[in-house]
Amino acid sequence: MVRTKADIRATYDRIAESYAARRREPWPEVRLFIESLPRGARVLDVGAGHGRHTTVLAGRGDRAVALDFSRRLLLIGRAGEPRTGDALRIDWVGGEATKLPFRDASFDAGLCIAVLHHLPVESDRIAALMELRRVLRRRAPVFVSVWAREQPRFQSMPAALEVDANVEVPWTMPDKTVVPRFYHLFQKGELERLIIGSGLHGERFFPGAGNWFAQARSNG
Repeated sequence: MVRTKADIRATYDRIAESYAARRREPWPEVRLFIESLPRGARVLDVGAGHGRHTTVLAGRGDRAVALDFSRRLLLIGRAGEPRTGDALRIDWVGGEATKLPFRDASFDAGLCIAVLHHLPVESDRIAALMELRRVLRRRAPVFVSVWAREQPRFQSMPAALEVDANVEVPWTMPDKTVVPRFYHLFQKGELERLIIGSGLHGERFFPGAGNWFAQARSNG
């Protein structure tokens, strides 16, 4: 199975409307992390999509920046953003996780939720984490999630896929068309290894709802 970032972008542009309609509720783990941040922080949401977590930040009064490589998801998020008068509370930015278009040390905190498992090669996953470290201020916290290999639905995965653990998961469109989505499934300890390799300081690693979560911090 060979996929490129361009393939994955095209997939999310294709399913954008149905994806946004079915992915509205913020995850409780992410809410808890957000509530731990000082209010008014400048926070980057990498791979924000249509902004279901970015809107939580904006609702607290944080200076929220939503970055995604799917233009269609960003447009959906911007169109649906609650406004105060004519003012947008979220800065919607097109870009890639591996090449963030921001200056060094320009954010107080970061989110990287359900992003790394869509990057097709390990070097891109590490690059994305290194970019997050670069744009975070000294000692700034970051919260990361990835899909876990240990989910029950993947227990029957062929042994040949155990090393790379790359799969395609179907997304069913409203017209019943099935669109495959690429995932790299993370095994226990793998996210921790990438966090360390990127230069971030891992503080907490835990499983939940089919994911591995990491809370880390920039060493500055």
